[in-house]
Amino acid sequence: MSRFALVATLLLSIIVPTHALAAGVLGYVDMQKVLEESKLGKSLQEELRAEFGPRGEEMAAEEQEIRKLQQGLEREAPLMSADQVSKKEAEVQKRIAAFQEKANTIQQEIMKVQQSKSREIIGPARDSITAVAKKNKVGMVVEAGMSGLLYVDTTLDLTAEVVKHLDANTK
Repeated sequence: MSRFALVATLLLSIIVPTHALAAGVLGYVDMQKVLEESKLGKSLQEELRAEFGPRGEEMAAEEQEIRKLQQGLEREAPLMSADQVSKKEAEVQKRIAAFQEKANTIQQEIMKVQQSKSREIIGPARDSITAVAKKNKVGMVVEAGMSGLLYVDTTLDLTAEVVKHLDANTK
């Protein structure tokens, strides 16, 4: 067992009261599924696609153009002088560098907007988790992908119920 897993297990055993581990008192939610399957999550994903989809298509077209240039250079290099080849290679490398810089900038923008959009769903999702947990008399809810969790009984999964509650209580 890795040191991290051992420490996480020990911490869980200290922090989580024994009675909370009894069946029906502990539950888990897969927040990724909540983000992907809830109406609010789908709406936020659609906003991201609308905002960044055209740029993604533009970047794909640019990438395709760079590939064509590289293939053309490989095909024509034997017919060109060494000076011509090095000039073409420099052009291709310059284009690749510009592409990578633009891709990095867009990636950073996407991450920033995703974080902002995630905040829009986290509050309502937490409210839904709390409501579902109280309704089911669950004393503790953990994230399904939480480090240190080695096994979780699927009957403790509250995700679908949380998505249903979130959909019913958000626009």
